[in-house]
Amino acid sequence: MNETQIKRLEKKYAIAFPSGYRQMLLHPPEYFAALLKYDAKANPGQTPFFWDHRLIDGMNEMMRNPDDPEYFGFDPNDDSKPWPVRYFIIGSDVGGNFYCIAPKSGKSRVYFWYQGDTAFSKFSNDMAGFVKRVFKIYGEVDAMDCKSDTE
Repeated sequence: MNETQIKRLEKKYAIAFPSGYRQMLLHPPEYFAALLKYDAKANPGQTPFFWDHRLIDGMNEMMRNPDDPEYFGFDPNDDSKPWPVRYFIIGSDVGGNFYCIAPKSGKSRVYFWYQGDTAFSKFSNDMAGFVKRVFKIYGEVDAMDCKSDTE
């Protein structure tokens, strides 16, 4: 992603990205980017971190615009309740849950939103913590595929 694409997103959503998130978009860590590119092949649009400006825009638009054909309400019990504008989607998982930041806070703290709930739980304090936690999750999932010495 480049500065022009970032500025377009910031303008459209009337926000300024925190510096940690901006740096991740411009210069994602090499191994993290490789992991997510691999994951994106198996699960397009369902990776913990998006760095394609079209995907970032599409996901945020989908959750904010009730006229979008992919729209689903923020509150599972009330389709008319809109997505809280405080949160900006930066990634997702295979279950349709989202990783978000709250840009107006000025911090790159990452939150996790589970679609069966309306709560945003803190996932990490910053982008470094986010990367560490994602690697840990992927490692735990991969470890489930390993066989023990006793089998």
